[in-house]
Order: sequence, then C-alpha cells, then structure tokens
Amino acid sequence: MKKNTKEARKPVLKVSSLKEKKEPWYHNPVWWLVIITGLLYGRTMNLGFTRLDDSIFIIENEQYNKGFDNLATSFHRGLFHPTDDVYYRPVFLVDFILESKIFGTNPAGYHFTNLLFHLLSVVLLYTFFRRLNISAVNAFLLAMIFAVHPVLSQAVAWIPGRNDMLLMIFFLSGMIVTIDYIKKTGTVLYFAQAFLFLLALFTKETAVIIPIIMTALLIFCFRIPWKKIIPLAAGWVLAVLVWFLVRASATLSPRDDLFSEMMHSALRRLPAIIQYMGKIFFPFNLTVFPVIDEITLVWGVIATILLILLIILSGSYDKPITWIGLFWFLVFLLPVLIVPKSLNDQVFEHRLYVPLIGILLMMGPVIRSTDHWPGSRRYLLFAAILIVFASISFVRTGYYDSPLAFWTKAVEGSPRSCYARMMLGTKVDSPAEREKLFLEAWKLDPTQKNLNYYLGKVMLEKKAFDSAEYFLKREARNTKIPDVYFMLAQLAYTKHQYDTTARYLEKVIQLDPLNPQANSNMVMVYWQMGQKEKAKASLELMRQKGLQMPPNLENMVVKGQ
Repeated sequence: MKKNTKEARKPVLKVSSLKEKKEPWYHNPVWWLVIITGLLYGRTMNLGFTRLDDSIFIIENEQYNKGFDNLATSFHRGLFHPTDDVYYRPVFLVDFILESKIFGTNPAGYHFTNLLFHLLSVVLLYTFFRRLNISAVNAFLLAMIFAVHPVLSQAVAWIPGRNDMLLMIFFLSGMIVTIDYIKKTGTVLYFAQAFLFLLALFTKETAVIIPIIMTALLIFCFRIPWKKIIPLAAGWVLAVLVWFLVRASATLSPRDDLFSEMMHSALRRLPAIIQYMGKIFFPFNLTVFPVIDEITLVWGVIATILLILLIILSGSYDKPITWIGLFWFLVFLLPVLIVPKSLNDQVFEHRLYVPLIGILLMMGPVIRSTDHWPGSRRYLLFAAILIVFASISFVRTGYYDSPLAFWTKAVEGSPRSCYARMMLGTKVDSPAEREKLFLEAWKLDPTQKNLNYYLGKVMLEKKAFDSAEYFLKREARNTKIPDVYFMLAQLAYTKHQYDTTARYLEKVIQLDPLNPQANSNMVMVYWQMGQKEKAKASLELMRQKGLQMPPNLENMVVKGQ
C-alpha cells in the first residue's frame, strides 16, 4: 500500500516542480518591448487627420471602402486613382476596406491599428534577431532602439505610414518562417513563407529584393548549401510570377518617360542617402515634410564617419552580417531615389522603416563588442540613448494632431516648400493670413498646382476682380477643377460678357455634369443672350439629369413669364 501511494504521488510532485521553475512574465523581453512602445505611442490614438493623403483613403474613398467587391478590385487598379496612377498598392487599399467596416471614418481607429502594426513589427524584429543567434539582451536593445527611434515616429503617427509597416510585417514574418523551414522543413512552413513573400510583393514593389537578402543570410550566416535553397527559390519565382501577372492586368497609367525621369531623380537624390544616415544617428533635424534641398549633409557625413569607425573598432568589417546590413539599407532606399519629382519630391522619414533594420544589423556586432563592458556603464549608455530618442518621438507625435498643427510644422521644417506653405494657407482661419501664405507660396513657385486657384478664390472674396481673373486664368491653363471655370464665369457675367460666361459654364458642366448651380446659370445665360432654344434644351437636360429646377427659371423659359 505504501509503495502504491508513493508512486501515485510522483506525478503530482513533478508537475509542482515544473510550475516552480516557470519564469514570471516580466522576465520576457517581448513584454517590455510591447509595454514601453505602447506607452510611448499610446497618445497617437487621440490624433486626427493631417490632410496629407490620409483623408483621401478614409474620407474621399468612403464609398469605395464600403464595397466588399472592391477587395478584388484593389488588385486591378492604381492606388490614388483607378486608371491615372503609377502606384500599385493593393494590400494597402484592402486594409482600409477591412478597417472601414469597424472604424468608418473615425481617425482614432486607424491610429490604433497603426500602433498595433508598429508593436507587431517590433516583436517580429526581436524574434528575427534571435533567429540570427543574437543574444536576448542585445536583440532587446536593438529592437528597443527601433521601437522608439524618432525617425520612425511619422510611420506610426501618420496613418498612411502603415504601408511600410505592413511590408515589414510580411517581410520579417516570411524570413522567420523561412529560417524555421530550413531547420525543421515541412509543407506548411514552405507554403507559408512563399505566401508571405507574395503578400509583401502586393504591399510594395521593393519586396522583389527579399529573396536576395534571404539567400545571403542563409548562405553566409547559416552556412546553408545551395541545394537546400533551390526549393525555396522555386516558390519565390512562382510568387513573383503571380504578382507580375496580376499587376500587369491592373489599369495603371503607362508613362513612356518614367524610366528616364527615374534615372534623373536618382542622380539628384543621391545625397538623400547621407541625409538619412544623419537622421538615424542624430535625429535632431527631422521634419514632417522634408525637402531634399533644405536638409543639411553635415550630420549625415558625421554619422557615416562614425559608423565606419564603429565597424573598424569593433572588428566587424569582416563579418557577412555587416555587408548584408549595408546592402539591406541601400537597396530598400532605392524607391526614395528613383521616385520621379512629378510624382513626389519629398524624402519622407517613414520610408526608413525597413531600411533602418539594415543599420541595426550592422550595429549588432558593434553592440556585441560592448558585452565585456562593466554592466552599469553599458546599460547607462543605452538607457540614455533610448530616453533621448523616446523623448523626441513623444514630442513629434503631437505634430500630427491636426491639419493646422501638421502643416505649421511642415512650413517650419521646410520654409522653401511652396506646397507646404500653400497647404497651411488652406488650414488657417484668418483671410488676411490665408492671402499672405498663398502669395508667399506663389513667389516660391507660381506654377504650383491649385495655387492660382486658391489665390483667385481669395481675390474674388475680397472683390479684387482683376487679380482674381489673372490667377484663375493661369490655373485654367491646366486644371480639372470645375470651380475655377465657375468663378471665371461669375467674373465674365459681371462684365456682361455672356458669350464668355456661357463658354466657362459649359466647361463646368463638362467636368461636373450634376452641378445644379452651373446648369441653372447655363439656362439663364442662354435666355439672356436671346438663345431661347438653347435655354429650353438646357432645361430639358436638367430634367433628364434629375436636377431640381428653380420655379422662377422654369416659368421664365417654359411659360415666358
């Protein structure tokens, strides 16, 4: 009996001992990464729109986002426009469709998911570093630098910055799964890594570089023979083929001059690489709307020299991970260099979201070389860096609070940017301040799209008719804004130039067929010109369009009263 009793108690004692050995949650670095990052960026959920693209995808695209059938449509159209666009970002559009079902047009919900995406990216980065056999402490320090770095605050606080986070999530998830597949093999892991690579491709074109980086890591860091990589390469090729065929079927705008313009932009923007390096090591000259010509190269040169010295002193110049990190940094910055000026002339900081990992990979051996330092000195240094970085990031998130706050900071950071000054002018309440900002912007670039329209509108409101006509006619040379021609029609009408008034109103109706005021005015002008048949025809067109006709206008034309 005693023997049986002892045997019966053995499993209980064994389970109890296992529970006692289990480490508490606060010993897990992942929890601290999540907590610290969440506390730093928690305030972003109270931010609004900046009116830089975010309102386009959430407010202007509200009807598009309501249709579930547009989930498939997103893979066959451009990002900003169904046909007149060269950007292809289907995953980005799909994300907004899905989130709109939960958040509608409330910015708080989208800021919340931006924070979740950043948290997930930080955790994946830590996991990726651990897969590379970086120690838990050093992986935590590297991931923590990424989590709080000020240069990435735009990606978190600005809703459209999520596209780079989505790329990061699919990229790192795929690499982690690929490493696991190499160690364990398995059909599920194989297809999972190929599918994640495909999602990365549909997120951003630069994902085509992933197989090269993955192959370099497997061969030079994990010493994996070529034969084991061939099956992976087959999956990657298939994913690229699927992406290419689907993209080829999309209704994108062909640009014959795109390649030459990209090459010209690349030469002009080469200094951006040095500038970005300066922003990584010395993130004190950041701006929400960076213009390449206004960013100093001094900090970038100092940062580059510092990085070279750290690599030499740590002896990491002969380690493959250093050169893979450098390649990673440069190749993922390529889109910044080749984006044509006609599409985008800013060197936004959120674009460092993925390239920054390359610098962290280069810094991995450097940080490892400090392992022999006295613990207090080492951790005090990193604590100081993290506190400074986190403080700057915390302040900068407030710059994205509202359109007025955002564009005010844009003008402060890029005072020679015509577009930033113009956009700030559209956000201020004071008519005098609005006119001042528009005129300052006009001096910087009188050809800026929409600027002459805004100036014409201001001049019309203050009854400076000659100035209003001058600016509106400049805008009318190349615009599709119906209001430009409507205001020109108003000016022509005050001068009793009815033929000119009719011509401008016809243009308004061509651009905006259901504009009730333009249609009504068209009927009235034809009637005043004595062209009664045209007036009646215009009135009939209003009926066919389902537009409500003013009773006095209908009586005048139909009954002659």
